[in-house]
Formats: sequence, structure tokens, C-alpha cells
Amino acid sequence: MGFHERVKHRYWSGLLSLALVLNVFTSSVVRAQNVTEPPTLKAKAAELIDANSGQVLFSKNARKKLPMASVTKLMTLYLAVQVIDRHQLRLDDLVPADEAAYHVKGSQIWLEPGERLSVDQMLKAIAVGSANDAAYALGTFLAGSEQAFVQRMNQTARRLGMHDTHFTNPHGLHAPDHYTTAHDLAVLSQHAVTMPLLLHYTSMWEDRSIRNGKGGTLWLVNHNRLLRQFPGSDGLKTGFTHEAGYCLAATALRNNTRLVVTLLGEPTGKARVQDAAALMSWGFQNFRTTSIAKAHEVLGRVRVVRGSQPYVDAVINQAVAVTRPVSGAPVALVKNLTREVVAPVAQGQILGHLTVKNHNVVLRQIPIRAKEHIAKITVGQLTWRYLWKLFA
Repeated sequence: MGFHERVKHRYWSGLLSLALVLNVFTSSVVRAQNVTEPPTLKAKAAELIDANSGQVLFSKNARKKLPMASVTKLMTLYLAVQVIDRHQLRLDDLVPADEAAYHVKGSQIWLEPGERLSVDQMLKAIAVGSANDAAYALGTFLAGSEQAFVQRMNQTARRLGMHDTHFTNPHGLHAPDHYTTAHDLAVLSQHAVTMPLLLHYTSMWEDRSIRNGKGGTLWLVNHNRLLRQFPGSDGLKTGFTHEAGYCLAATALRNNTRLVVTLLGEPTGKARVQDAAALMSWGFQNFRTTSIAKAHEVLGRVRVVRGSQPYVDAVINQAVAVTRPVSGAPVALVKNLTREVVAPVAQGQILGHLTVKNHNVVLRQIPIRAKEHIAKITVGQLTWRYLWKLFA
């Protein structure tokens, strides 16, 4: 199989699989002849996606189940920030540490039993310092127990479409039944980068706000060297255990294009940085993402027969973005909308489709839906409408 065929195979297999599991609009075909050769990676598994369109630009063993080490904490951060964004948790709320948190091994901030730190400090400890004890304490605080939090992690994984992932703890210390895939991490990362607060913490290079128990503060330094070495990088999470090797979920934003790269099983920390930088550089050099429709954008009006309102607005529920090669041909959009519909019309009722094409190949059909409910007209309303037309 030649290079162009390999790239095309990687792209198509990744595109089709991601489209099945993400609630995003995946569109635009990457034509192999328009991209340069991707870098050769040392990682056991990898995936590169565009975060806005959801398109898979590169994959290597992306469905292989592998340990993820502390990249696990990206799910812990995601769940914590989700609760904060719902206004069910405040950054100044205090999180207690129990005896079990004290005994968690690996990287830590040395929490003492009974000690309380703010949610803000716990998030910094997890995102910057990769503290296992902080991840345990925060997860237990959010769900009531480690077991309950792990259950929440796995439920969220299923909901997001991470079908080849299973968590057994909130921090990533090795366990036989604790695994993910490069693809599933890309799915999680795509959702994570939509959270400004999460990116605020994952973009921190260092922190000195947490006590060290000796009257001073801990100096936490992020293991994600891309934050300093790759312009536009603002996350997400590194990981390492002897069993998992060096792992990473990373993201960077350049010229309104946001890429996500996931790496599992790198042999060294240096290789992890080099592979991530090389793959994202390749992505930014070869591809551009363009927004072609906004969420809830009105694409037309449909006549409502015997409705309480004569027309209903037709909208799409989510934004549509297209990723294509820099030198590639633009995509074509075809709007097919029904001329009229009989009342009652349910909110969200499908009224047509927006079709995305490239070289006459249909890439995606996006439902166009009714913006609001339109009731069936009553006899009184119909009589009044008739009289108004008669004498107007």
C-alpha cells in the first residue's frame, strides 16, 4: 500500500468511526494527493483530529486498548469542571482529604488526613502537578466515594462514545482493567477543549499557591513541555507509568484551527514531545478549518398549512465546520428544504437536510429542524383569519 493509499485509509477509517460516536458535524474529505507525508511516530498508538469539525487527520493503532497513566486525570478534570459550569460547585469550596487520600501513591501534594484545600487548589494540583492524592480527594468529594466517582467516569465515557475505555480509579495508577485508546482520548479531548475553565488550568505552566507543610508553598511544574515549546498549546494532560510508557492528550490553537493529538506508549518523554509537535505541525501546515454554519442558524422558512403561525423557521442544532487541505478544493453545500408542512409542527421536527459534498461525494447530511412548536389552528382562529383576509 503506497503513501497516498495509507493516508486515505487512515483518514477514511478515522472519519467514519469518529462520525459514529461524536455529536458533531463531520465533513470534508482530505484528499491524499493534497497533503504531505505525515511524520513517523514512536508511539504505540496515536490520533490527530480537528477539534471543531471532528475530522480524523491521522491515526495509528487508534483503536488498540492500552494503559493511559495520568492522562486519566483529564476525565477527572472534565467531570469537576462540568459540575462547576452547572453552578453546583464553587472554586472556593473546600475539599477534605481522608486517610485513603493520604495513602495514595505516586505523584502527590502530600495531603494530610483532615486537611482541606479549595477546589481551585485541587484543580491546580491535578492539572499542573498531576497529583494522585488530589485526584482521589476531589473525585471522592464530588461523588461520595471513589467507587461512585469511577462509576461516573465510566458512565460519562459511554455517553461520550468512548466505547473502548474503562476506568478503575480517578488518577491513573496502573491496574489491569484500566485502559483506553488513542481514539477514545481524542473523543474526550474534543469535549474537554470546549470548556474554557478546564483550558485555564491545563494551560498553566507552574503554580506556587499550595502549601508545603513547612510554612511555604509547593512549586508545581507542568510535565507538558509543549506549553513552552509549541506555540498555541494550552493543554491537556500528560501521563507516565512503567506499564503505560509516556502518554499525552494535547491541544493547540492556531488561526482559528484547533487540533488535538493523543499519544499512548511513547518510549521516552522526549519522544512524546517530539511526536506531538511533529504531528500537530503537520496538521497545521496541511489543513485549515472553516466554519460554514452556526448553531441554531436560520437556514430558511417553511410554510405551515393549517398552523397557528403561517411559517416556521428552519435551523440546524449545532455548528458545522469543515476541515480540508490548504490546497484542496472547497466543499459544496446543498440545502434541501420542504416547501410546506401540515400543523401541528413539533419543535425539532426534521424539515430537510443540509448536505456537505466534496467532488460530488456526499460527506454528511445534517438535519434541518423546526425552531419552535407550531400548533394546529383552531376553528375560531381559522374563522378569524378567513374574515380578516375577506375584509382586509
